[in-house]
Amino acid sequence: MTSTEIALLLNSDLEKVVRIGEIIGKKIPERDEFSGLNDYEKTFIYIDVFENHTTNGGFEEFFWNSSGQFSHEILAAYEAIGANKTATLIYNAFKEFGEIPIPKDHAFRKKILIDLNSVSWDTLDHEFYKSKEDIVSLILSFVAKNIDYFD
Repeated sequence: MTSTEIALLLNSDLEKVVRIGEIIGKKIPERDEFSGLNDYEKTFIYIDVFENHTTNGGFEEFFWNSSGQFSHEILAAYEAIGANKTATLIYNAFKEFGEIPIPKDHAFRKKILIDLNSVSWDTLDHEFYKSKEDIVSLILSFVAKNIDYFD
């Protein structure tokens, strides 16, 4: 039995997600370096990155930080797990950002955000926080369906 299979047997869904994140995290040599992960593991990590940044600071914070370089990968990750409501919010944030594709260059992204000064971030943040989409269940289902690609 793999470490991920064991993680899926834990009691709480939150514990499962945390443990799977720890397992995948051991394969990440440094911040934002995901080249050693397969596409399924990246899907999990991209969602984790987005959830952490938006929960702690909203969409604008997400784009402002280095995590914004993964904007399009994160959108694809939410689509991959079937989180269509969240994917739509992310896409709407792209439109507010004012430039698609979202630039990978951190300094350039920051400059756009400073020049943008959008008040729509609060609306998107509010929609994200009040969303009833069960991301934890969706990501755990994704992992279970693709268990052969974990560990």
